[in-house]
Amino acid sequence: MERKLFYMDLPYNSYWCCELWVFGEFLSFSTMNFSNNTVMIWTMKEYKVNSSWTKTHAVSVDGTPNESFSPFCCTKNGDIIGTDQETGLVRYNDKGQLLEHRPYSSEFEAVVYTESLLSLPGESEQA
Repeated sequence: MERKLFYMDLPYNSYWCCELWVFGEFLSFSTMNFSNNTVMIWTMKEYKVNSSWTKTHAVSVDGTPNESFSPFCCTKNGDIIGTDQETGLVRYNDKGQLLEHRPYSSEFEAVVYTESLLSLPGESEQA
């Protein structure tokens, strides 16, 4: 396997509260639009082709406690999961409608686990 690092342009020119993540099988970019309280989600439909960035969702954050949303994964049926960046987990459907908000304590941390047949390099292996 060969690994390469390269630069690429992002699809939107406002980089406040932005994140890269995987949405389904696509590289995704999300950014907060403070003028209308929405998180815009863009996906790269064709790997390494900057013109393939497509805006797929505009998620209103008006229903979350602190009007914030940071997506980090999606379910098999297309629901978007993330945090409100302070007090809980948030789930939206594939149309950007708020489905639920689950509060949690400040000691809670969410992580995404992806099952794989590949092993991580150990101390004796080189990455």
